[in-house]
Amino acid sequence: SSLSSVTIDQLTQVFTFEIYELKGLKKSLGFTTSDGNFHLRLGHRKLLEHLLSLVHAKKAVSVKNRELSNNFIENDINKKLIELLKHQTPNLSDGYNVSILIPWIINIFQNLKTTKNKYSYDMHIQQFALLIYMLGGRNCYEFLRLNLSGSLPHISNMESLIRNQEMRMTESEFQFQLIKEHLKSNKCNYVFIAEDATSSICRIDYDATSNSFIGFSS
Repeated sequence: SSLSSVTIDQLTQVFTFEIYELKGLKKSLGFTTSDGNFHLRLGHRKLLEHLLSLVHAKKAVSVKNRELSNNFIENDINKKLIELLKHQTPNLSDGYNVSILIPWIINIFQNLKTTKNKYSYDMHIQQFALLIYMLGGRNCYEFLRLNLSGSLPHISNMESLIRNQEMRMTESEFQFQLIKEHLKSNKCNYVFIAEDATSSICRIDYDATSNSFIGFSS
């Protein structure tokens, strides 16, 4: 690897220094002119050029084989994941009952093929990421996102998704329509409400979203 990036002149530069152990080798390989520069004899120079060309060719073949091997492994993994996904979901009429693991892994592999600014996530992956953010918290989400490259959208995208889905909780505002839609999607007819009797501390704050002060008695 180190030889493949050097030139003849860089190799022979070591002979410009007065090193006692190299005197014999220096004398047999070339000669020193009056200006102090060392010059290789033509025959030895040709041999070194041939040696370096072999090193360059060997490295090129090694890099190509490595790329082919990586592409084969990647394509094989993608193929197996897609086959597993098809095998798990032959009788499903929609995507909501599909296990998120396989689509998530496929999405990660697809993102790793491109640059970070071109990462994309479908609706199911975004909903999965949103659940992680809501249930695990900001620190948990960032830990997973930074350690699993291409797995989760940026946290700012999650915050934007929350705002767009009207999931922000506002004081004294009841979102009956969202509750109705949620119950309908889950085929549930009952709602359970619990009161933990936690005491409230009144404090008036400014809410930038609604452009109003909140915290008054209601």
